Amino acid sequence: MAHPSLVRPACVSLAVALLAAACGGDGSDKAEVYTPPPSPKATPTVAAPDPAAREGIEGARAALQTFLRGQAAGDAAVCRYVAPDSPFFKGPPIGGDCTIGVRNIPHLLRPQERQALRTVVVTGGRLKGEEAVIPFSALRWTAGSMEESTLQPRFTLRRDDENWQIYR
Repeated sequence: MAHPSLVRPACVSLAVALLAAACGGDGSDKAEVYTPPPSPKATPTVAAPDPAAREGIEGARAALQTFLRGQAAGDAAVCRYVAPDSPFFKGPPIGGDCTIGVRNIPHLLRPQERQALRTVVVTGGRLKGEEAVIPFSALRWTAGSMEESTLQPRFTLRRDDENWQIYR
């Protein structure tokens, strides 16, 4: 039998060789690095047209519905549905600064009113010349509650170059 001092180094050498083989190592310094295949080219998505850009009462309903839902969330992006320098823009709660006004609205509403505005659906209204008139009674919601005094008796919208906007 071999001397114990010779067996130990032989076992260590054998273990290192087996580990190198198991790891794919062949003793060379050339290591292959995994490179994932290139991802398919992303196709640019076309932004959906703004529903408030539609002609007729449907576009006005979409503008008012989007505004009311966004207002409940304090989303200042819905300010594009408010006609600048209009009575609605200058009056409460917008107060001449739509961004601040819309961001503050959720703090002025009761929880049930916020919930109603988040789920509001505009179903009625009529065109009157160049304006769309949508009464409070044309609003429906699936949760929460609100009264006419929460908002206003009617909304008047006018069309700018692109979208319907709340004028009064």
